[in-house]
Amino acid sequence: MSNRFWGEESFISKNRLESLVDSVFAFAMTLLVISLAIPQIPKPEAAAELPPYIAGMVPEFTSFIIAFLLLAVFWTVHHRNFHFLHTIDSRVLWLNIFILICIVLVPFTTSVSGDYPDVLVAVILFHTNLLAIGLLFAAHWYYITHAPRLVEPPIDEKIVRCGSKKSFITPVIATIAIILSFFSSSNSMFTYLLIPPAIWFVQRFQCR
Repeated sequence: MSNRFWGEESFISKNRLESLVDSVFAFAMTLLVISLAIPQIPKPEAAAELPPYIAGMVPEFTSFIIAFLLLAVFWTVHHRNFHFLHTIDSRVLWLNIFILICIVLVPFTTSVSGDYPDVLVAVILFHTNLLAIGLLFAAHWYYITHAPRLVEPPIDEKIVRCGSKKSFITPVIATIAIILSFFSSSNSMFTYLLIPPAIWFVQRFQCR
């Protein structure tokens, strides 16, 4: 797509930005598995020591699965947002840059929270990461739906309202997770399992 201009502002290739986003998401989702590391165990002792060690990795596996599924959801949301965009401007570009900064932090915060599930600061670090991503995606949706020069054809008002309601699901649930972490750090991770039913509820009862 060739550059287009709106006033003095140069518009940016949508395809290049999509390629960057897809690459970063794929890298972050792959990098998550690195946190599932097993130390070297002598082969004669492996039969006895490996099973209990793997069993003790349940928090790490839980964090990995939750983080991977959340990244998949975020990638899907990003794909939905870009479906409506015809052109990219500098504000959309920088919103995406900040989103990607938070996305590449997910493997780190997942590893920390998985290794120390009962340490409050470790779990809050993960929840804050997810809260930032959710808020940035909400801002992303708000901006593209209020910049008619970027979308073609215009987005239906019902879709805008529905998307706006959905965009606040992750920030609300991340905030709940932060509050719950003060009572049970490890169990607060399961709060994100509320995202699918919350999306269904909004779609079913709020988006008619």
